[in-house]
Amino acid sequence: MTEQLVGPDASAVPDGTAAAVPASLDLALVTGSAPAAVLLVDLERRTVVYTNPVAEQLAPAARLPVGLDAWSDLADLRDVEGAELSDTAHPLSRIARSEPVTGEAVSAARTSELGVERAPLWVVALPMLDAPMLPGHALVVLLPLARRGEVQAAIDAAQTQAELRDRAVLATGLSFTVADARADDLPLVWVNPAFTATTGYAPEEVLGKNCRFLQGPGTDDATRQRMRTALDAGQDVTVTLLNYRKDGTAFWNQVAMSPIHGPDGELTHFVGIQADVTARVLADEERDAALDAERRARSLAERAQQRLDLLARATTRLAGSLEVAEVRERLADLVLPRLGDWVMIASTDERGRVQEVSARHRDAARTPQLEAYVDRVRSALAPGPVIPALLQGRLARRIADYDAPSRREEREEWVTDPSVLDEGDGLGRSSVLIVALPGRQRVADVMVLARGPASPPHTDDDLDLALELGRRAGIILDNARLYQAQHRIAETLQRSLLLDLPAVPGVTAAARYRASESGAQVGGDFYELVDLPGGAVGVAVGDVVGHDVLAAARMGHLRGLLRAAAWGTPGRSTAAVVERVDELVVGLGIATIATLAYARLDREDGGWLLTSTSAGHPPLLLRHPDGQVASVDEARHLLLGVDPGPRTSAERHLPPGTTLLAYTDGLVERRGEHLQVGLDRLRAAVAAGPADPDALCDHLLAAMGDEGDDIALLAVRLEDPGTV
Repeated sequence: MTEQLVGPDASAVPDGTAAAVPASLDLALVTGSAPAAVLLVDLERRTVVYTNPVAEQLAPAARLPVGLDAWSDLADLRDVEGAELSDTAHPLSRIARSEPVTGEAVSAARTSELGVERAPLWVVALPMLDAPMLPGHALVVLLPLARRGEVQAAIDAAQTQAELRDRAVLATGLSFTVADARADDLPLVWVNPAFTATTGYAPEEVLGKNCRFLQGPGTDDATRQRMRTALDAGQDVTVTLLNYRKDGTAFWNQVAMSPIHGPDGELTHFVGIQADVTARVLADEERDAALDAERRARSLAERAQQRLDLLARATTRLAGSLEVAEVRERLADLVLPRLGDWVMIASTDERGRVQEVSARHRDAARTPQLEAYVDRVRSALAPGPVIPALLQGRLARRIADYDAPSRREEREEWVTDPSVLDEGDGLGRSSVLIVALPGRQRVADVMVLARGPASPPHTDDDLDLALELGRRAGIILDNARLYQAQHRIAETLQRSLLLDLPAVPGVTAAARYRASESGAQVGGDFYELVDLPGGAVGVAVGDVVGHDVLAAARMGHLRGLLRAAAWGTPGRSTAAVVERVDELVVGLGIATIATLAYARLDREDGGWLLTSTSAGHPPLLLRHPDGQVASVDEARHLLLGVDPGPRTSAERHLPPGTTLLAYTDGLVERRGEHLQVGLDRLRAAVAAGPADPDALCDHLLAAMGDEGDDIALLAVRLEDPGTV
């Protein structure tokens, strides 16, 4: 098959094989090649009734049955440093009280030609109260610690409360079994919970059965025979073989079988210590056919992880730009040369016609040739939507014989001038992937990846990867278009709402608006200068909650209401104007919460009368002709849209040369800083600023603005009304 189609309903079907239960402990890492010592303890009589040969070597003078304390003394059990163990801390004393020992570091005396030295051991002791044939007994296993590092880890685990979980894992990660050596076929008489956790078999499903039910078709016959021979001879044996859980999944099981003898030397039981060592076995490349299958699965998983890593990097890389052209360029960087020798990415309009194209060759010197070819093809495209013609209603196509004569007829349907197709022969396109880059509501972009005859043809993995990259790139391109559309709307709205200040006789004014860096480039901050009837001047500044286009739209509503109220309210009362605006906001159902400072300037003999009212807004500032700066703190009330009610006005007489400054909180607020600190900083900046309002606005933005919030700023210098 030379072409593969991927549709919207295509999906990868994961392997149905369940993952192996991870091993909590690799027995070989703890014990090395040394076998474990095993005891069976009669809890009622506090005596050791059965031991294996290794336990007999630890206490060669012991004669069964022997008291638990006596056996400990004969083995000279102490802590790992050689100090005596207290009765409360002694692991054998604890198991005698039927307390499970989940892991304890001890040491035993070991005599050699060089003298006596301490052998570090890890003790696990488990009551077997529910064992059908061993009621009231306990299993004690003393695991040799292979290296000093394991000794120190055991000490740390025993001494550090925070690591008690590790001790439990070390203990319960080992599966313990007891089989009756006196019965036919070595039936199990007890298993610990870790056996159930590892194999999936409950005790009632396995007791009375030989443990060979764990074996299966992949279990090695030679290993199985080696174990059988040792058991028949009553000897210790440690093997690693492929076993199977109840759900059918395979795992590599390291099994250490140890014979247990009674007081008369009779072989009575076998104790099995099992550990899931699948991870260790998988690391070994020299295995039989079953391990090769596991290794192939691991290779597939690693490739899947590499693919996920690439997709994660791709998402981060693509999402780092909100420019459509830049996203296309970054996508080309990601796919070349991994998925092609060259790439073409096209964006279409609402009618499906190609609007923009990006092309890149892995050899930068050949990119101009590719771009010329793409331009020629674009000019010769057949009428109608391009992407459906290329994809045939699918999300992706893999065409391994793109340049074959049998494909010529289909390719000629894409263009009005078939000769254009021949112009791309020198670029190489024997294998081609055509991949949709779907957005939320439509497919507006398509990517074409081509490989020449010198490169290997595309594979199914290449197709899947390109398809996944296409999905992610399509959403990011869609986001970029949405952002650019919002940006255009915001710019248009901003220009319509923040008009140039009118020329008002008697005052010199300047204003600035700077949007935050949040991305919308417009917000709810505004300023207003109104030439009122009778020669009065209205000055306002406000801040609608929000930093987006919606906030700007609400700000436009509020400005309209303010201008109407300022013109339609008789008298000088600014309180009446603000009250009227608040009534209209609530009465008309405009979902707006905003701050507002409104001031009216009336000419009087020798100067100006300032009347002002604030609705939760930062105070207006006045810079007097002598340079002193004062705040207008009077007549302050709740925000607009909260609780309409009576408000008050404050009046001040101002001499000519006074500058009135109105601003929004973005000029003074800083994260983690008290507002008063910002107000004091602004007063100092105003005092040090130039007299010209235009220059003063620039000075204040440079000294105060950090672009963390929208800023609206209006400076009005009052001239001598007698000269107007």
